Amino acid sequence: MAAAMDRRSFLRTSAVAAAALGGAAALASCAPQTASSTVLRVGSTTDIDSLNPFTATSTQSDDVLQLVYDRLMGYDAQLNVGPSLATGVQSADGGKTFTYTLRSGVKWHDGTDFSADDVVFTFLMVRDNSYGNYGAYLKDLTDAAKVGDNQVRLTYSTPQTMDPGVIIPIAPKHLWEGVAKDALPKYGNEKPVGTGPFTFVSWEKGSVATVARNDSWWGTKPAAQKVTWTKFGSDDVVIQALRTGDIDIVAEVPPTIYAGLQNAANVKTAEMESFSFHMIGFNCSTAPGSKGNPILRDPAVRQALSCAVSRQQFVELALAGYGEPGTDLLPPAFGDFHFVPAPDAVLDNNPAKAGELLDKAGYADRNGDGIRKSKDGVPLEFRLLVIADTTVDMKAADLFVTAAKAVGVSLKLSSTDADSMSATVYNADTPDWDVMIWGWDSSFYDPSYLLGIPTTDQIGGNNDTFWTDPRYDDLYHQQSTTIDRAGRVKLVQEMQAIHYAACPYIVMWYQKKLTGTRTNTWTGWQPMSGGLILNFPRVNYLDVKPA
Repeated sequence: MAAAMDRRSFLRTSAVAAAALGGAAALASCAPQTASSTVLRVGSTTDIDSLNPFTATSTQSDDVLQLVYDRLMGYDAQLNVGPSLATGVQSADGGKTFTYTLRSGVKWHDGTDFSADDVVFTFLMVRDNSYGNYGAYLKDLTDAAKVGDNQVRLTYSTPQTMDPGVIIPIAPKHLWEGVAKDALPKYGNEKPVGTGPFTFVSWEKGSVATVARNDSWWGTKPAAQKVTWTKFGSDDVVIQALRTGDIDIVAEVPPTIYAGLQNAANVKTAEMESFSFHMIGFNCSTAPGSKGNPILRDPAVRQALSCAVSRQQFVELALAGYGEPGTDLLPPAFGDFHFVPAPDAVLDNNPAKAGELLDKAGYADRNGDGIRKSKDGVPLEFRLLVIADTTVDMKAADLFVTAAKAVGVSLKLSSTDADSMSATVYNADTPDWDVMIWGWDSSFYDPSYLLGIPTTDQIGGNNDTFWTDPRYDDLYHQQSTTIDRAGRVKLVQEMQAIHYAACPYIVMWYQKKLTGTRTNTWTGWQPMSGGLILNFPRVNYLDVKPA
């Protein structure tokens, strides 16, 4: 069974419209008003969505919960895997067996002793229930067992290309074993208890989440006594709060605002590679109840629309140049796994080719109104759905509508909020949409997460276009068990070539992570691929010091 929907970042950080939480002044007042050497204050326009570390869907929730919960292993600023709850790991049997040596003397936030039983319980709970965002990664787990008092051995039926210890947050058995199986999917976990460097304090929905330093944590004590994440009503307001010193960091500054922030007093800006992309997605569902336009199941139509748009234009006009034109699922930050199509396979910025593809497939303007029709006279008219407060996506939508019209395709643009978008797009039984613009952010430093989105297993989960391909599925399984990097790269490249040519997505761009930090409150921020925070390494929260 597929993992639950896990759009790790709703990628709504380019909002400029006021939010419906009482106006800018009210929202700004939620943040601590004076600079502090004890509280690290994060500002954004997106709230966390859940306190359950297994089912939360937003990057903001991950950011909070990774400070409350530890994993067995973790990432450093260079994205190397190192010790966390485990002091080390030994891999054997060609990558099928992982034995972790656990730290001693660790306690849960409620004072209960941490033990190997908690680790075994967590992995089996996730595997046996295909639980939340992580079940798909434990499908091949055959056993999780204690080895003595301070070791746990995980055994898989196939080699694992990624250390499973960096994936799964460890939960306390004594609190979670009482949750009934049928209650797990909607379990709110309203009072999170972990072993991490911070303890949960509160979450005022739509306003502020707060954690406090865990002075009993097994690691080096962070300098910050508290961390707060404040939701603001618009990017204009959150950037103003950064300028005035009401917050210490904005992790994702909109590109249209970024240039104006670079000369602000006591503010430092930085741009970093990301593990995210924005895309145009097509409803390819063949479900009996699908209300999507069936013409979009024709790859020629999707390919033509891919040729109609200019990804470079998207970057220049929607991102103000702060990004790179997209190709397929893996951004350049993934190195040699990143896909670049051969010159004769490019489906980009070629309206003439778009026309040829549509002509060959039998779509023609049969009455001179500028809109092509199928052989049965059905017009190429589609609904386009975009999140209203994502200005980069709204700009891209305008460009897409114009480009499509030029090749004889009509798009009717409508906007919505992120929650409604999710409910509409992820209705696997009766998806009532045609085309959408949205984005993805990887959950960890491995190709499997983003590559897994369009697999058949993920229909009902992450697969938001319902496109499937048996060869792609087969290659996905192969790459996830191929230890040899060169061999894996070859498989991953073939996968992306299939996906790119089929065009369930038009990957528009890979956006830079643009960040602003106060220089007079906290110092020691370490730039890294994926961003200073809202990233799978948590090191900046642990290492920054008062200025």
